[in-house]
Parts: sequence; C-alpha cells; structure tokens
Amino acid sequence: MSTALDLNRVIPATPAAVHRALRTAMPDVYTPELADRIAADIVARLEQLRPSAEQSGGVR
Repeated sequence: MSTALDLNRVIPATPAAVHRALRTAMPDVYTPELADRIAADIVARLEQLRPSAEQSGGVR
C-alpha cells in the first residue's frame, strides 16, 4: 500500500472534511464562512504541492 497522497482526490474532499471536522470539534465556533476560509487556505497549500507531487507520484 502506498503512503503517497493523491492530491486529485484529497483536494476536492478537503472543504467537506473541514466543515465536518469544525462542526464536530468546535460546534460553538463553527460557521460556514470560517470553515470555507480554512478549507481555502488548505487547498491553496495543497495546490502548491501539486507540481512536485505530479513528478514524484504523490505527496509523501
């Protein structure tokens, strides 16, 4: 089993995962806008990894 992350699968799943995690872990802090901002930041960081991940077969 590979330990590399497939960014083509991880990136699209990130917003829903962030919303779910924030609602679960911090329900009194959760707002859709906050979750969207956090997800956008994570996606932007993952997008920066995409070129090197495509060359190496995934993020390890």
